[in-house]
Amino acid sequence: MKKSLIALAVAGAFAAPAFAATSNVDVYGRMDVVIQDTNAAGTEMQVTDNASRLGFKGTEDLGGGLKAIWQIESQLNPGGNDGLDGEAVAGKAAGTLGGRNTFVGLAGGFGTFLMGRHDTPYKLGTASLDIFSDNIGDYNGRLMSVDPVNSTHDHRSGNAIAYVSPTWDGFHFAAAVVATNDAVAFDNNNKTFDAYSLTGVYANGPLFASLSYQDVVDVAGAPGNQSSKAWKVGLGYTFGDAKVGFVYEDINNDAGGLNNGIDRSSWVINGVYNMGPIALKAQYGKIKDWTSLGQDPNKWDLGVDYALSKRTKAYVVYSSVNDDDPTTKNLHGYNIGLQHNF
Repeated sequence: MKKSLIALAVAGAFAAPAFAATSNVDVYGRMDVVIQDTNAAGTEMQVTDNASRLGFKGTEDLGGGLKAIWQIESQLNPGGNDGLDGEAVAGKAAGTLGGRNTFVGLAGGFGTFLMGRHDTPYKLGTASLDIFSDNIGDYNGRLMSVDPVNSTHDHRSGNAIAYVSPTWDGFHFAAAVVATNDAVAFDNNNKTFDAYSLTGVYANGPLFASLSYQDVVDVAGAPGNQSSKAWKVGLGYTFGDAKVGFVYEDINNDAGGLNNGIDRSSWVINGVYNMGPIALKAQYGKIKDWTSLGQDPNKWDLGVDYALSKRTKAYVVYSSVNDDDPTTKNLHGYNIGLQHNF
């Protein structure tokens, strides 16, 4: 399960140059640049970035099976704008040092403990099912405005304190609290924590299943102490050269909070079929009661990846949104991209 919660157990954050001098340091990253065009008002064809990043990570053996772990990950900006990663929305401009997953922690037989900035357990609970991650087809909407997996909860948070369990026969869990929800700047009546995030994941053989929960205080747009509670289930199955995935999400919002207090449910289903170096991708998602008008928008995406090597691929993605609003124009667009991992 690439980029799963298990990867959390081998990452961390940088403390001081002296620490780095005595630890094992890996340099890694990704360049992902696309030609993009949509029919959104005021836009035109452009070369843009799909979450390119540069990272440093490593470990130090402390003895007795205990390790210090660290990571610094920063977003790059080769395309010339804020890209699609979402950190600019959360107050971290693209290209900021340490603006992506950046933290320090301890790992051992007990699991992994970390502090810093990281994707929440809720987000990571279905990350492996996001087959169009970081591009125009991403299931959390981003550029395309309709998000079958809600972009407010599908979030990277600073001020996080997290624990990841060991894995037992394919199952592990993760829990995190967020001291201050840095996506907004409201007073939460001096509560100790602004968010709680949990996930349980089973990944064994062809089967993947997860259940996640998140409770966020001081949601975007809320005056005072409003909250948004969400839960979601993820399912995936691989058979031969094909893989299918499904996510269902339900969100309960306090009045005045996210989407003006309107509760919502949503689902997304997708599939990938591999033919040698070619991967064919398709996805469809739908939201129930998006606004006070009772709109039920949907989004579908089609894509093709072509592996030029184990680390480099070319890809095309087409995305279309029906926002169920007769007063607006439905949005559609495409990416033609090249991605290299190092």
